[in-house]
Amino acid sequence: MDTIRLEESQDVLVQTAAVIAAQRQFAQRLRQRTVPDPLTGLPVRSLLIDRLEIALAAAGPDTGRLAVLCCNLEGITALEDRYGSTVADVARAEAAGRLVAAVRQGDVVARISAQTFVLLCPGIQDTADAAGIAARVAAAFDESLHPLPDVAHLVRLSAGVALSGRASTPGSLIAAANEAMTAVRNDRSGTGRHRG
Repeated sequence: MDTIRLEESQDVLVQTAAVIAAQRQFAQRLRQRTVPDPLTGLPVRSLLIDRLEIALAAAGPDTGRLAVLCCNLEGITALEDRYGSTVADVARAEAAGRLVAAVRQGDVVARISAQTFVLLCPGIQDTADAAGIAARVAAAFDESLHPLPDVAHLVRLSAGVALSGRASTPGSLIAAANEAMTAVRNDRSGTGRHRG
């Protein structure tokens, strides 16, 4: 009888330990999803996905469509090669500040890789609205970045735009915007700043 109770107690302890371990893993994943990018303070990909899901649910005829802009900074790698990663990181942080200053109130700027930022812009009525945001964001880089007092470095911004539709998902919007941005980078026709 005591052996059965001991085995039952051990089973309860094992189950309790498993629940605690699962809760710790969940808490760690949650922390990783909500921690901003340490360099820029901007949301990271997982937080962007969460915000995209919310924005897609809210998008509709009365609230407008959702625009996603995938923006790549060209020229940071050359800066890093010449001055090192610390100076390049200062330039990335300055670029992030310019992006935040260029978007509308309520828009979200996220950093998803070293040189790639994604902008989430709700309330878009048509492609001209999205193109206007892309042009304003690109114009924010008409002036050189100044990662050091004696270093001015001009970077070029390539921005691809995707607009939400009925079947849009966060992944499909980011992929479409990234594809449009890649097309801009590969074919700089016209101003070469944005593609709608």
